[in-house]
Amino acid sequence: MKKLKTSIKVSGTVISGEKLGHQIGFPTANLDISKQTLTINQGVYAAVCIHKRKKYLGLAYYGPRYISHHQTPSFEAYLLNFNQQIYGQRLTVQLTHYLRPPQKITSLKKLKALLKKDFLHLTHNQVVLVSPQDQLLGIEEKMAAHQGKPKLHRAISVYLFNSKKELLIQKRSQHKPLWPLTWANTCCSHPQPGEDYLAAAQRRLQQEFGIKTQLKFHHQFIYKSKYKNIGSEHELDAVFTGISDNPPQPNHQEIADWQYLNLPNLKKAIQKQPQNYTPWFKLTLKKLKPSDIFKS
Repeated sequence: MKKLKTSIKVSGTVISGEKLGHQIGFPTANLDISKQTLTINQGVYAAVCIHKRKKYLGLAYYGPRYISHHQTPSFEAYLLNFNQQIYGQRLTVQLTHYLRPPQKITSLKKLKALLKKDFLHLTHNQVVLVSPQDQLLGIEEKMAAHQGKPKLHRAISVYLFNSKKELLIQKRSQHKPLWPLTWANTCCSHPQPGEDYLAAAQRRLQQEFGIKTQLKFHHQFIYKSKYKNIGSEHELDAVFTGISDNPPQPNHQEIADWQYLNLPNLKKAIQKQPQNYTPWFKLTLKKLKPSDIFKS
């Protein structure tokens, strides 16, 4: 996937197509481009789709419909997390990354497999860029978003307690590029394109500690912090809390060490050696109270 030097906008009225996308789980919006001359490369793109001022991530295709034996180029877009009937309405598609040229696929089975591969390219190792108001701006390769002037992107942080009111914390792996071997909250990560905050939090808790439990949104905040000369974080971080006594099964590729601590002892440890804890962890702890998590 190659980022375009300048994003390209294509707008048009949504028209009815052959509905082949519906049959394979990738319903697309077909744009009427009959009165337009597009000078873009044919193929599949990552895109930000705008409908009634609301933005959605998606995939766009410009080129022949080989499966229907149509050689005249058409333009269609697949919007993530979108389930509306918008025939006759205007849609703007902002192309941001080029994925691949057209392929001569002539069966629905092969087309579905190819689109799944495109979707994985769209979501793999990408973060979701947003405004301070959490308005969607696009996607960016994860490392690139943390280099130079960091770009604000979505993130999640999970704080999991046991019934003794102790917080499960982890020491980050030595292989982490930012803040390796530094203590942090239970787990943290980034929502993938098309994934909401809660789903990302639940996914990451299972991936890092093998625990599945109910999580509750606590608060959201923006922070920016630089780590040496290696990179920076600039995140809109959604914080989730939960309670579980399930035994942790740490993923040692992600976690160097782990332990349970109650909040008073944890805060004392941070006061003594603040450099041993990540910046977002210290910021969030200022807002976490046991009364917020445990009902009396």
